[in-house]
Amino acid sequence: MNDSQGVFSKQDLLNLTRNGRLVPNAGFHEDHIGTASVDLTATSEAYRVQHLLQPSQLQNEKIRDLLPLMETTPISFGEEMQVGETIITRATLGANFSPGMYGGLNAKSSSGRNFLFARSLADCVTMFDFVDRRDRGYTGEIWNVLQPLVFPVIFTDKERYNQLRIFDGDTRFKQSDLETLLQSHDLLYRRENQEPYKQGELSLFTRDGSILSTLYAPPDKLVGFRCKKNAKAIDLTRRDLDPHEYFEPVYAEVKKVDGSYVSFVTIEAGYYYLLSTNEMLKVPDTHTAELVALDPRLGSFFSHFAGFFDNGFFGTATLEIYSPFTLQLRHKQPVARFVLEKLRSEAPSYKEKGTYQGQVETQLPKQFLKWE
Repeated sequence: MNDSQGVFSKQDLLNLTRNGRLVPNAGFHEDHIGTASVDLTATSEAYRVQHLLQPSQLQNEKIRDLLPLMETTPISFGEEMQVGETIITRATLGANFSPGMYGGLNAKSSSGRNFLFARSLADCVTMFDFVDRRDRGYTGEIWNVLQPLVFPVIFTDKERYNQLRIFDGDTRFKQSDLETLLQSHDLLYRRENQEPYKQGELSLFTRDGSILSTLYAPPDKLVGFRCKKNAKAIDLTRRDLDPHEYFEPVYAEVKKVDGSYVSFVTIEAGYYYLLSTNEMLKVPDTHTAELVALDPRLGSFFSHFAGFFDNGFFGTATLEIYSPFTLQLRHKQPVARFVLEKLRSEAPSYKEKGTYQGQVETQLPKQFLKWE
């Protein structure tokens, strides 16, 4: 990894908005720029779609030109997005990247925890969640794609659905990068006493530059929540919603196998769960991190719908779990991986005012009161 390259930090991002590399649309404000990402909200140009189409990179297709083929009808702020329906809305930022620059997108934590499936599409880019034509540069629009999976959600221009990160080179960690970082930083901590693990102490440090994360499911403990079906619509601007109307508690179960006791959580097909990792991640101030999926051969389930951690974050990772068939996930079973990336310049630390900083127990979305 080239030391001069990395994730663009807050000052870098501010400079990009001022020199025209990030193109603001109606609704964008500079306070949407975080420590290492830019939050994307919705413009009033928004549609329900019958058939979502991804643009062809080979044919240089723009999202706007594909809208007639998607069979769209307009949706306005204040309307409910129903479970299972797809909304596409122009984001509050476009891009004008020079060659070598590219972007990646993640759902915001509150989108993921409310099981609002939030993805993005860019002109002339076939893949979701990438603004990447680094060989020639990119000039075009970015569109948010939203789909409520569990609860109806009120469509608003106030909610920050996705976040855009920008790079100027390959920032993926090699094993040597991880080993170098571990010489100066403790990255993983025990949940029960917040003492650090050491490299070689357990098998979570992989050989590919990533770090495994495992499930927290000790015997007879409240470990998370299962979403109720048929709940009323969520207003994402609220901070006082009653969690009992939307969630039910999940306790780890225990069974005896070959003379030993095993604790686990039963994931019922078609239900959505909020759980958390057994490890606490401590991201250095000079890096960011992302939660990424396991090799699908290790388990056919979704472990998260959001998973980006700003520099300075310390805490467990909330997991948004879904499986198409009923299964049991055991305590300390691998469920995802942490991948770290280096910032290209200094940035304010998330530990100063992060919403989820220091979280230990499974955290409900910020729209809800504390579970009691």
